[in-house]
Amino acid sequence: MSNVKFSPDISGIKSIEFRPYMVECAYDYYMVCTTSTHQRMGIQAVMAALAIEVLLKSFNSKVTGNSGRLDETYEFNKKEVLPKRSNAHDLVVLYNSLPKSIQSYLFDYSEFQVIELNKDLFTTSRYIYEENANTIHDDDIIKLAACLICKVAYLYLKQGCNDPFIKNLDIDKLFFSQVQPIFWCTAP
Repeated sequence: MSNVKFSPDISGIKSIEFRPYMVECAYDYYMVCTTSTHQRMGIQAVMAALAIEVLLKSFNSKVTGNSGRLDETYEFNKKEVLPKRSNAHDLVVLYNSLPKSIQSYLFDYSEFQVIELNKDLFTTSRYIYEENANTIHDDDIIKLAACLICKVAYLYLKQGCNDPFIKNLDIDKLFFSQVQPIFWCTAP
């Protein structure tokens, strides 16, 4: 696997502002979702949707404290980037708030379909005991969360982010073990 590298095309993306602690937070939600010994697909899907929400919001957030430190804090610029009275948890609304170059970098058609299908998963399914909560889930949203973490971390790395989490994240391992598994075999 050492010859295979995760290397999406970032040539069309201008310099972005880094929000590494948000990426780390999204990764933490993802890891809790996938590594907990108490596996429940509905809860895992909600955690993955939350991870995606944090990643999407990271492109429209401003630093509010501890600037330049590992524990930097942020605030999502909801009033500046979202239509009035829109749901700040709606993944499609958050997608639409992104610059076009970031939209096309993060999502191909099938990946966009996943967020379209799960656009309000966090708000409708976080309380699994409610009548309207989703009862059927698949792992597409979970794989997409891993994929987006890889894409955002890769972009940060290539644009010069020096955050220790970003620099030490094994993007190849995460992508090729959780998103696009590679099976090696040899011919007889």
